[in-house]
Amino acid sequence: MEQRGTMQVREYNLERTLAAIRSTGPLTAAQIARTTGLSRPSVTSIIGELTALGWIDVIEPVLDGQGGRPPQRYGFRHGAGLLLGLDIGAHRIAALLTDLAGDVLVEDHVTVDPELGAAARLAALDALVVGVLDTHGSAPDAVWAVAAAVTGPVDATGRTPLFSPLPGWTEVDLVGHLRRTLPCPVQVENDVKLGLLAEHRWGAARGARDVVYVLAGLRTGAAALVEGRLVRGHGGAAGEIGRLPEVRWHRAVEILTGEEGDGDADRTRATFEAARRGDADARTRVRSYARAVATGASALVLMLDPEVVVLGGGSVPWADLWVPEFSASLGRSVIRMPAVTVSTLGGDHVARGAIRLAQQRIESSHLTGGVRPARRPPADDDGSDDGSAAPPRRPSGATPAT
Repeated sequence: MEQRGTMQVREYNLERTLAAIRSTGPLTAAQIARTTGLSRPSVTSIIGELTALGWIDVIEPVLDGQGGRPPQRYGFRHGAGLLLGLDIGAHRIAALLTDLAGDVLVEDHVTVDPELGAAARLAALDALVVGVLDTHGSAPDAVWAVAAAVTGPVDATGRTPLFSPLPGWTEVDLVGHLRRTLPCPVQVENDVKLGLLAEHRWGAARGARDVVYVLAGLRTGAAALVEGRLVRGHGGAAGEIGRLPEVRWHRAVEILTGEEGDGDADRTRATFEAARRGDADARTRVRSYARAVATGASALVLMLDPEVVVLGGGSVPWADLWVPEFSASLGRSVIRMPAVTVSTLGGDHVARGAIRLAQQRIESSHLTGGVRPARRPPADDDGSDDGSAAPPRRPSGATPAT
């Protein structure tokens, strides 16, 4: 029992030290000791073990010209592997290739016809993935984890059996398809949920524990974090409040443009720009649009009582025109008004969320419950994501090594 407790403490201190290096950047041994509270001998031993496991690099000091030699620093070996994030939409397929820290190495996208069938859409996806890897000069086995965003509720198998706006997509096994060329763990998740993951890691929801995220663009959708965990629901359909006709999210773009049918980026842009120029009719439609978006957001706020509501999507560039009316409408409907903020992540936020999901897979399989060697996990790795990247936990009864 004593040996097991010692091993638990050791694993905890390995996780804690690596987490400090990952989050803060290259650190000296003295800085690691101050950050973790460990003794210098313990830090030296842990650095040696993390180096042997392949997770940190020694950054050689640069002579300062004053006769002194700065101490060595130790940095996270973010180039050990690659992550691939995909956003498979109706009009566009995007891909991001990053290192393990999430720093973008290659990004690309292709425009597709919204009526494109499943086989042709998968072929376009495959060509995009090959192009991104070729641009970086990497083989498929350099990718450690893949995550893909799709529209519609995603179940535990990565499928969208309930509904999807992509023709023929409810029958697609995207996980199986991607694994045939990428021999690593593959995850698929709803695009709005991944947009929220990106906001929580890098954007407007950073540091918040309870968040409602509203995607407002050619379509309107929502996702939520509760106590730092992504809310998926039993079958992946949590957040699909727009299915209620009373919410009016299915008609939000029609309300904005005054034209029936699927949303069109040019028409929505024209309406917003006319409103900016002072056109009275356009301004009226923009206000009605804001109230329609606020209706569904109000229901989610009343249910979840979030700390913050984050607004993202294609309508963000015109936030100054509609968000004040959105906030006023929300405030009239809820018991406690949350903060309302607008995304600053830009158009690749969903693919960025896919990268965050892939990161969480590596964190789960390699860096939680014991630090494992830095190598690509097998395709059938069963590491799972809980929607949050929690810091390492101290084992019961353990105290830091000294």
